[in-house]
Amino acid sequence: MSLFFKVQPLFKWASQLRFGLCLLMCVCGGAHQALAQVLAADQCVSFNVDPLDIAHKKTSRVDASVFEPLQGKTIRQIRFERMSIFDPNNPNENNKAYLLLNKLHITTRTKVIESQLLFKVGEKIDHKTMEETGRNLRKRKYLTNAYVLPERVCGDQVDVVVITQDAWAIEPQVTFSRQSSNNQTGFALSDANLFGTGNSFTVGYNENKLRNTVSYEFSNPYFLNRQIAFRTLYQDTSDGRNTVLSIAHPFNSLDSTWATGLQISDLSQVEEIRSRDQVINSYRHQAIDNEIYIGKATSINSTATQRWLLGFTQEEDSYYENNESLQAIPSQDKAIYPWIEYQYLQNKYGVFKNLNQIQRPEDVSLGQTFSVRIGMGGKSLGNADDVLRYLVSYDAMVDLSDRHLLELSVDLDGRQHFGTDELDPSILTSAVAYHYLQDEKNRWYARAEMSLGDSLPQHKQLTVGDITGLRGYPTDYLRGDRRYVFTLERRYFSDVHIFNLLRLGGVVFFDVGKAWGLPNEPQPPLLSDVGIGLRLSSTKVRIGNVIHVDLAIPTSARQGIGKYQLTIGAYQKF
Repeated sequence: MSLFFKVQPLFKWASQLRFGLCLLMCVCGGAHQALAQVLAADQCVSFNVDPLDIAHKKTSRVDASVFEPLQGKTIRQIRFERMSIFDPNNPNENNKAYLLLNKLHITTRTKVIESQLLFKVGEKIDHKTMEETGRNLRKRKYLTNAYVLPERVCGDQVDVVVITQDAWAIEPQVTFSRQSSNNQTGFALSDANLFGTGNSFTVGYNENKLRNTVSYEFSNPYFLNRQIAFRTLYQDTSDGRNTVLSIAHPFNSLDSTWATGLQISDLSQVEEIRSRDQVINSYRHQAIDNEIYIGKATSINSTATQRWLLGFTQEEDSYYENNESLQAIPSQDKAIYPWIEYQYLQNKYGVFKNLNQIQRPEDVSLGQTFSVRIGMGGKSLGNADDVLRYLVSYDAMVDLSDRHLLELSVDLDGRQHFGTDELDPSILTSAVAYHYLQDEKNRWYARAEMSLGDSLPQHKQLTVGDITGLRGYPTDYLRGDRRYVFTLERRYFSDVHIFNLLRLGGVVFFDVGKAWGLPNEPQPPLLSDVGIGLRLSSTKVRIGNVIHVDLAIPTSARQGIGKYQLTIGAYQKF
């Protein structure tokens, strides 16, 4: 039986023997096999579809291939079932407080969901398209879950049901993040699903040691229920103003044939440079990043998608001294150039539980993705000299077996000025991670990363400490143009569901690594730490965020730092 749902087929005009055999196959986990056998008899099959709580299933993987035996059949109709935040059929959620919140909440409108489907009535079923639709819907922050399922099959026609469950969208946000060098507090009022339209609007205030910020943000990945991604951001800060405007018709699926987009971005902030728990420099950094592009998919098949993009980009980095500037500041860097990009995306996905999220289905690419962008600009475009810009990225998830996953990634980001060597920043980063899925709750995780940099401005130098890899040390404790970090974690994903609102997990970890290579830095020591952590994940609000509370103790190079480091923050992974 699929992890997503219970299937109870009622075969009209079928013999009791056939009914019993197919029901047995469904219970044993072969729902789609049973379906295929019944379909061979050209009879109608109805399904009572009841989405399950993922936590009730004792497995790490989800069978999402329910449409595979229906390949090529015609979609007769599509029904939308929109579930509110709390399930009245669940005794743990059927109380006055939760039901009142359901009444106050405006459920996502049918048109909002319908506009994001990759299939229509009258089209032939492509099981990979049906699965990708479910993946796309599960990315939406205003939905806790989304399922695309067959509801009734009659001969060559299929009725499809799209089931979505809303997240609580309106929230006053009080934020607190504690790091070794900088505590951060703030408050905001956010509606991630304004009147059920999928529009997100946030107004907030944030304060830390470096700056105070008042921000306004509006976004929607399907603006006006069309394939238009729109985002605008305005921030009034104590050290400048930030503006972002982005509008695009992106590649919304692996079968999308074209894309185009425009981005205008002007961000300004103070960069505080730290080393060995001391502030060694500070300056204001203004970054302008404007871009326009158009892309076309040149090859689309069941195995992979290949795309080519053409674009034009303006990148400008300007630096200004402030009262805390203690060293020389970076030189202005500018690159204006046309570019061409190639993308390769393998069409291979799996659905997991308890990998990076707690007791939630996770759509994971099990194939390879590769992209390379090359740009070139001359003095005629406003550059100081001829400049070469290059971006390369490779990611792969290798499915070794049911219990073993291997992640590989390589990223190269750099530019080459032909008239000067000091403005040629580049970073090469490679990483390998291993997941051992011991059972449905227990995991081992190991990750090793190596980075090499060249001609990096101070705020882009490679660092270790706190959230950058060594949790037992202050932020950016060591810095350089070389870095390696190794992490080993023993993870536990509990099935505790606090008030049916929060999922709970825990971790024991070990970190080791160092950063080095700067001419004016003393010989760096090898750093290592051990620690424990708590993980909290909301099942009703801010879906996808995992709160980290980590307590780490340094085990080497302990002179001059605290006996322990406590960090609190929200991330997208466990």
